[in-house]
Amino acid sequence: MRLAILYLHLLGGIVWIGGLAYQAHVLLPAASRGEVASFAAAARRARPATWTAISLVVLTGFYNVTQLGDLQRVLETGAGLMLAGKFILVILAVALTSQRDFAHVTLLSAAVTSGGDPSKPLRAIARLDRVVLLLALVVIYLGLAVSRSSL
Repeated sequence: MRLAILYLHLLGGIVWIGGLAYQAHVLLPAASRGEVASFAAAARRARPATWTAISLVVLTGFYNVTQLGDLQRVLETGAGLMLAGKFILVILAVALTSQRDFAHVTLLSAAVTSGGDPSKPLRAIARLDRVVLLLALVVIYLGLAVSRSSL
């Protein structure tokens, strides 16, 4: 059971962050060169997969925390502080992803539909993508550090 939950946790993270990396490094540069409508459509279509992956990451993450063992031992190893930092960064990444998907992608779609200027939402999406990808790297590092310190 633990292995299946860990697999789902990693799969969720790979889908979420991998999809974001693909959009940020492949689709977004194409949008900057004029393929804005296709980027907006792809970003909208990716929402169900993204939010399913985020849900998997959060739910399996909570389960994984319960499997670390005695709370006192976890705190003594220093894993508790890293785990708290990881939780805070994941909450921030989810909030930023929400802002990206439900505010800026919506504004971008509206700009494409109405023939408006898509440059401002595109810049905001690019900025949010970079921040979330950076947070993901730190979260991955902290996750590895927690798993190594709680062995």
